[in-house]
Amino acid sequence: MQASSQVSRAGSRVRGAHRARTAPPLRVPTGTELQHLLLRTVPLLVGCLLGQWLPYLVDLPGRSLELFWLPGPLLLGWLLSTPVAQWREVLAAAAAGTLLGLLVPVVAYERVLATVGEFVLVTAFAWGLVRWQQSRPQLEGYRDLSLFLLTACVLLPLCAAWWHGFANGSAPDALQELRARAICQSVSYLLIAPAVINLGRSLRSPQRRQGWHLNAAALAVALLALLTLLWTVDWRDGVVTPLLSLAPVPILVWALIVFGVAGASVGVLLVAVLGTVLGQFGLGPFGFWSPERNLLTAQAWTLCTGLALLFLGALSDQKMSSRIKLHKAYQRLGEVTGRMLVVQEEERTRIARDLHDDINQSLAAISIRLSSLRHQLPDRERPIVTELQDQLLAVSNDIRSISHELHPSILRFTGLASALDAFCNKRNARCSLRLCCSIDCGPRLGEDSELSVFRIVQEALNNVDRHARASVADVRITVHGGDVVLRVDDDGVGMPSSASAGRAPGLGLISMEERARLLGGSLQVSQSPLGGTRIEVRFPVPGTRPQAAAVQ
Repeated sequence: MQASSQVSRAGSRVRGAHRARTAPPLRVPTGTELQHLLLRTVPLLVGCLLGQWLPYLVDLPGRSLELFWLPGPLLLGWLLSTPVAQWREVLAAAAAGTLLGLLVPVVAYERVLATVGEFVLVTAFAWGLVRWQQSRPQLEGYRDLSLFLLTACVLLPLCAAWWHGFANGSAPDALQELRARAICQSVSYLLIAPAVINLGRSLRSPQRRQGWHLNAAALAVALLALLTLLWTVDWRDGVVTPLLSLAPVPILVWALIVFGVAGASVGVLLVAVLGTVLGQFGLGPFGFWSPERNLLTAQAWTLCTGLALLFLGALSDQKMSSRIKLHKAYQRLGEVTGRMLVVQEEERTRIARDLHDDINQSLAAISIRLSSLRHQLPDRERPIVTELQDQLLAVSNDIRSISHELHPSILRFTGLASALDAFCNKRNARCSLRLCCSIDCGPRLGEDSELSVFRIVQEALNNVDRHARASVADVRITVHGGDVVLRVDDDGVGMPSSASAGRAPGLGLISMEERARLLGGSLQVSQSPLGGTRIEVRFPVPGTRPQAAAVQ
């Protein structure tokens, strides 16, 4: 028995050592991951700490209720704008900020306990909203927005207000205090949670920050200062009082247009804080009665304005999301088209190589066999073979021309100017259309850029030859500043507009537009000074500034 126990202990030590050797190493987060973690958690931690502290600073003598409540709405906004997998970090940051409030002497233990209990309620309500929303964005659809208002602005404030009263030892029948606390919670959730959600969405999506410029921000600060000045003036005329409450509406609508839903949410939050605080001092449109009535009036105005702005912002957000989806679809379409053009060039190169190396070599071998056959035939039958050889030579020359048009090898070795000059000379030799080429593009543009320009010229001249019924075409390439300008003019019948013709542009024009886009420029079709059509392509010289795939 002793020997068996020793063997079992030795086996357990071996297994323990094996597990120790095979245990995964402790992963140390990288600098970027640590930075993202701090950005996710530190603002919430600081906000929850200030939420415990600030009510004592802005509280008025003789009042026990704060004007606004930060921790719960901040946590709800953070949870709804954060993936569920990262909720543990968010909850830890909110709890840490709340518990740090105990270090402030004025913060009561009961308030911290009530806040922690409210966090449990907020987490439960946020989980229900996320399960309902699934993969849909928050606060975008009217049905989802209505559910958010019912949940976060009615049910959650009632539950949180009751819990705060219970934790602070309020009397169960203090309905007036419960109502005041619930209204304060409702206003706070209505203002703060949507502001956090929309700000997070705007920071993650650059397309939603198109109006975020320094000049617009300075104008917003100036408008807010003007509103503060307007509200701090002692207007004794009762006619002006209703206008004071309407003064922020144009500012909020302007903020919605310029800064999007995030700017409007932050704007209504700032205006509500300003109006509520001034109303407690007897100023502004909410400062004509007792402090309690002023507070109730300011909260009623904030609820109505916030609800209207949320529904208006939902409409704006839907349009913005549709615009972003359309922009991404255009980007994906441009990427697919670019890859198709690359595949097309590769296939052209393969076909040109097969024509030149295989078919032309086969034709040359046939010509050699015909030549040997001609020497074996009688003199009266040799002209027939000679005629066949001449036809075979003409076919070989046509195949060589097609091969060079499919893949202009001269473009790679001598450059764009020489390739276009040779192309125009060949077209002049075999077509009735007279071409005039003038190329002054300075240094080499790069193989891909020169190939795109060559294809645009080729497609434009093919369209002139087929449809314009022109006698003269002019090809000019010049450099103006940092842009390369390509113009193809003709004296033909002109190109009808798509609207008047009742049909979409052809594949040739679409191909030219896509190649111009890949060059980082644009294509314009206009009337030519020669009387026909002008195709103008303008794009930056490669290396002067980054090429941008603009969505038309």
